[in-house]
Formats: sequence, structure tokens, C-alpha cells
Amino acid sequence: MSTPLLAIVLALVSALMHASWNAAVKSGTDRLTAVGVVDAVALVVCGLAMPFVAPPDPGAWTFVAISTVLNTAFRLFLVRAYQLGDFGQMYPIIRGVPPLAVAVISVALMDEPLGPTGWFGVALISVGIISLVLSNRLGEIRAVPIAYAVVAGLCVAGYTASDAAGVHSTERMISYLVYLFVLESIPMPALAAVVRRRRLLDYLRTQWKTGVFGGVNALASYGLILWALSLGGVAKVEALRETSVVLAAGIGTLVFKEPFGRNRVICSAIVAAGIVLVSL
Repeated sequence: MSTPLLAIVLALVSALMHASWNAAVKSGTDRLTAVGVVDAVALVVCGLAMPFVAPPDPGAWTFVAISTVLNTAFRLFLVRAYQLGDFGQMYPIIRGVPPLAVAVISVALMDEPLGPTGWFGVALISVGIISLVLSNRLGEIRAVPIAYAVVAGLCVAGYTASDAAGVHSTERMISYLVYLFVLESIPMPALAAVVRRRRLLDYLRTQWKTGVFGGVNALASYGLILWALSLGGVAKVEALRETSVVLAAGIGTLVFKEPFGRNRVICSAIVAAGIVLVSL
């Protein structure tokens, strides 16, 4: 298999896995417990890897701490969004908000022009998200779950920026990622153990396979996208990764039997196209 084709395959598989671990959280009888188990799987895997990697450089720990706080906040808002809203509506909003926020901040605060393609991408993301907000029934806007999804998306933008700075602050990227995953995978299992002790035991007894599936997919998704990016063609890889938005809308329709499936797939495709254009 050629290198460009391998990168494409890795990006597409990563997109499917990313949508899949979110679907695993949504499918759980208790979303907080589901996220706790997903993170516990990541904690175990990365914890086993810790003895084989050196700690990150001292300058990277600030970014690890910031990312851990924002990632925990993201998971809490994600849980509430999936508790109250449809998967096919919440996931594209969560994925669409970060590039939109980054684009606005770069123009307003950093004086970085987007150009016609970038602004067209911003317009597409905005139209797609507004369409998703209105995708239940005309005039029936479920403001609370949408607000949780938007805040979750803003948290994604924050920890993505922190991780980008953190990776560039150290020469040991693998060390940064392993220690980051260990630290950010502690809060949610601990919270689930404290506030959902009985439900956690029930979940582990009846739905442990779903939790393991979600945890493995979450880790593998990130690992595969890093591998794909290392092969070159960053713009194409990032663009293919955003197919997860459309895949999630399809999962919402086929797996969760959510209404307005075709409309949400179309809206999600618009969001994905906008994300691609902004990232170019």
C-alpha cells in the first residue's frame, strides 16, 4: 500500500473510531459511568506504558495541567449533552464549534486573516450548526442540551490549543501524550466511582464490553490520526478525519433510531465541509 493511500485509510478508520467511542458513551444506560469506564480503559493502557517512557520536559507540565482541566470539563459537558440531546445533533455541534471558535479568535485577537476560503468555511459551519439547532421541529429549540454541546466544543478548542503548545514545548512527544492520557483519564473514573458506585458496578457487570470498546476506540482513534499525520498530507488527513461528523449523524439514525436522520446527515456534511475549508 502506498504512503498516501495508507494515510487516507488511517484517517478514515480514525474518524469511524472517534464517532464510535462517542456512540459508546451515548449508548450507555448512564453516560457518566460510561465515560468513566472509557477513561479507565485508557488509564490502564497508558499506565502500563509509563515505565517505558521518560517524563515530559519540565516546561510541558503546565500544558498537561491545563489540558487535563479542560478535558475533564469537556467530558462533563459531553455527558450532559448526550443525556439530554440526540447523538446525531450533539456530536456535529461539538465537533463544529472548535474550528469556528479558533477562526473567530484568530481574526479578532491575533489579526490573522482567513481569506475567502476560510470565511466561506466559517459560513458553512455556522449554517450547518444553526440548521442542526433547528433540526427538531421549526420553532422547537432544545436550548439546554445545545448549550452543553457548545460549551463542550469550546473546551475541545481550549485543550487542543494547549496540547499543540505542549507538544511543541518538548522534544519527547510520546512522553507528553502518555503522561497526558494518564492524568486526564483519572478524574472521570474517580468521579463515577464516588457518585455512581452502584451503577458503576451494574455497568461493569452488564455493559463492560461497551466500555472497553469505547476506551480502545478512543485511544486507537488518536493514535491512528497521529500516525496518518506523520505520513504527510496534513490538510488531506485532517479533512478526511472530519468525516466523523457525517458518520455520527448516520449512527444516530441507524443505531439510535433518532428522527430527522436525512436532514441531520445533510447538516453534518455542511459542517464537515466548513471545517475542511477553515483548516486549509
